[in-house]
Amino acid sequence: MEEYSHFTLSWSNPKSIQDKINKGIPIMAEIDLKNNGDPWHSEAKKPLVQIPLEKGAKSQIILDENSFATVKEFNVFLSNYSFRVRYRLGNTQSDFSSYVSVGLRPSLKNVSSWAVENLNQANKLGLVPNSVKSDLKSPIIREEFAHALVLAYEKKAGKVASLSSSGFSDAKQSYILKAKELGFIQGVGGNRFNPKGKITREEMATMVAKLCQTLGKEGHESQGKFKDDGSISFWAKESVYKMESLGLIKGYNGRFSPKKTSSREEALIVAYGIVNLK
Repeated sequence: MEEYSHFTLSWSNPKSIQDKINKGIPIMAEIDLKNNGDPWHSEAKKPLVQIPLEKGAKSQIILDENSFATVKEFNVFLSNYSFRVRYRLGNTQSDFSSYVSVGLRPSLKNVSSWAVENLNQANKLGLVPNSVKSDLKSPIIREEFAHALVLAYEKKAGKVASLSSSGFSDAKQSYILKAKELGFIQGVGGNRFNPKGKITREEMATMVAKLCQTLGKEGHESQGKFKDDGSISFWAKESVYKMESLGLIKGYNGRFSPKKTSSREEALIVAYGIVNLK
């Protein structure tokens, strides 16, 4: 696969700007960047690339990975990059130009930069339900996570999961029936599933552990303990540490945060990790 290490950005200056440049008035061009669904650098108060403009009808700049501190590497096969330009004279600045984009235009919206690559790969494998693609930072709900785990199971096992003969009164989708048959979801009483309910990190660990057991990937309880081990519910501890040993669920600065609500992107990366288990 061909690699790209830089972009060459060129544009024509308006006559009003070019006249000032030709008169030797010091005008700067400021290059703004937007990476996938992240905000523009200017909106996030991040540094822009600045270049002094010289005489000539066109201006040009080569942008590489050192140009923007937020870009670890340019990868047009996994990410989409948008650029726009504005002019600055002293403390006065123009509006931004129209923007140009290059690279893979993401079908996944509102994705954290740390999650983009894994989520794009998960999406290529068909592990991302359509219902979550418009906002990956939102909390994941029970029916969405059940759907993602069923997709992960079928991809990993290489077969279609069977349907349970009995569903829930408030959730009758085929993937819910599959999840129930696989044994990694339970109701909340009264034959209800509570499909719109949010999921905590310890609940996520428990559901994933049950599915991994079905796949013959149980893991083992790790020797180390999270700093907030005492906050993990007794019914979830074994699952939390087994899933940590498999590398599916990690902590934050030594803490697990068991009661924290899981985001869609976090949960889907866990589902993607199941497919990649050795």
